[in-house]
Amino acid sequence: MSAISIDLAMRHLLAEPEDRVLIEAQLEAAEEAAMQFLNRRFFATQEAVDSAKAGVLAKLKQARAANTTAVDAAMLETDESLQVRLLDHARQALAEVEAEADAVAYGIVVNAAITAACLLKLGHLFANREEVITGTTAAELPLASKSLLAPYRVRMGV
Repeated sequence: MSAISIDLAMRHLLAEPEDRVLIEAQLEAAEEAAMQFLNRRFFATQEAVDSAKAGVLAKLKQARAANTTAVDAAMLETDESLQVRLLDHARQALAEVEAEADAVAYGIVVNAAITAACLLKLGHLFANREEVITGTTAAELPLASKSLLAPYRVRMGV
């Protein structure tokens, strides 16, 4: 479910009612892209943030237990190359759960800058429905969505 209202998205795009299903899908994609860039989740309300954060510890414990089981099973494998692959799968599965847990733990309520960035991305998705544009010159706007999102980004790494 989107943190940004579909009615706001429809007004932003000056879209027709028959475009609603497409815009809902594109809005979810725009929000997911923003959350991936931010390395954190955003939610419509503080209650939604609190609810999501409440489940983080249980998910981490469940993932750690599953990892222990997978590592134990991998160690029983006699084929060394298969054992290495199974250990890598176990490590990757745990890393994915930990990354999602961190994204939720750093969760915030959607704000005006995040909303504007998502609407910019949505506008791009709606206007450019194909991967290739011919007969035109494209340029990224200097104060586009990434500039709006950058102050809220966490855990950027190197």
